Order: sequence, then C-alpha cells, then structure tokens
Amino acid sequence: MSTQHEPGADLLTRLNQPAPRRDFLKWTSAGALAAVGLGACTDETDVRSITEVETDTVVVNPPPPTFPAVTLNFSNNFGVLNYAYALEQLEAAFYTQVVANAAFTTAFAANEQRILTDLRDHEIAHREFFKRAIPALGGTLIPDLTPNFGAINFGNRDSVLVTARAFEDLGVAAYNGAGPLLTNDATGATLLTLAGKIVSVEARHAAAIRDLLAPRTSAFAPQAFDEAFTPQQVLATAAPFIRNAVTATNVPTIS
Repeated sequence: MSTQHEPGADLLTRLNQPAPRRDFLKWTSAGALAAVGLGACTDETDVRSITEVETDTVVVNPPPPTFPAVTLNFSNNFGVLNYAYALEQLEAAFYTQVVANAAFTTAFAANEQRILTDLRDHEIAHREFFKRAIPALGGTLIPDLTPNFGAINFGNRDSVLVTARAFEDLGVAAYNGAGPLLTNDATGATLLTLAGKIVSVEARHAAAIRDLLAPRTSAFAPQAFDEAFTPQQVLATAAPFIRNAVTATNVPTIS
C-alpha cells in the first residue's frame, strides 16, 4: 500500500530537523526561493519570504546662496552716485574685516594699526554718506553688495596691504573717470565738488598704503597724474571681490 505524502511534507520535515550551521544557511538562502515557490502552489502550506529593505537616506544639500544682480544705470546722476556707493561698500567691508581679524594686532605694527583703523572709519563714513544722500535726493539705492574676500589672507600683512593698495588705486581711478559722467548743470557741479572731496581722501589712502609697502620711496606717488578708469574697467577689476553680478548700462562716451 503506497504512502500518500502531503504537499511540502518532506520540506517541512527537513526544516524541523536539527541541522548543521552550514546546512541551515544553505536552506535559509538558496532554499528559500524553493519554499516560496512551493507555498504559492498550495493552500495547505503558507511559506512567506520576508525581506527587510533598508530605507534610503537622501542627503539634500542646501541650495547655493543667491546674490541680487546689480545694474548701474548711468543715464542720470543716480547711476554715478550708486557706482560710488558700490565701491565704498567694498572698501568699507574690506577694512572692517582687516581691523576685526584676530591677527590684526600681531600682523601690523602700532602705527600701521592706526592707519588701517583710520582708513576703515573713512570708508564707513563715505559709504554712509552715499547711503543717506541718494534717497534724500530722490534716488533708489542699489542692493547691498556681498564681498568675496576668500583669496585674501587677513592674517598676513603683505596680503592685506597689497590688496589695500589695489583697492585705493582703483577707487581713485574710478572717481577720476566718473566725474565727467555727472550732468553739466548746477546739480552735477555740486555733486562733482562732493566727489572731489572724497577722491582727494582716497588718494591720501593710496599714498599711505604705498608708503607702508615701500617706506620713504617714490612709491607713495609713482606718477604726476593719476589714472581715470571707465566704469567698465573698474567693475571688471573689482568683480573677483564681489559676489553680486554688477553691470553698467547707458555709460556716456566721453571724448
């Protein structure tokens, strides 16, 4: 008389019997697929495969910061004033960071500290003058600029002074080139007088920094006439130090 086996009886019997660890691992890995297939073929055996799925960890980086684009419209005097305001923002931010750096009192001698602190105060005064004057005259201020000083070692004397020389020379050339862009009327004449009072101080700054780099030489005033740069030249030179994109439009051609 033949013995009738229930579906899956052999498999269940073998699973219930003690087995060496090697056989156990064999059954629980490769043999698991057979168990699932057999369970799907009968209602009497319910063999399920449970798979644990690790939850994916999604790292979301914050979006890079955005900086408002700045347009300097030279079709009127406010374009020139905002141009000067942009440069004074840059210089004020630079000297503020110089003086605030932890190495300021060790990288610079006492007389150099006094000079750099004075320059900081002057540039802040210039920046605040334009910040108040432009709205008072009926103009709209450009957005605050975000400086990019990553290439400057503020703990190193030469790095700071060479950068300061570049900024001061650029400021003088910018004011000299912007003067003729003011309107030829009473308002333009008044603004030109004010700009002259500022550019003369900027020239003193340039001479002071140059003398710190090369004391008691002709470096403080290397030529009889300072440069006059167009806004396009100035902005191209200053661009690496500003995170905002700054564009000059409607710049008059000066013959």
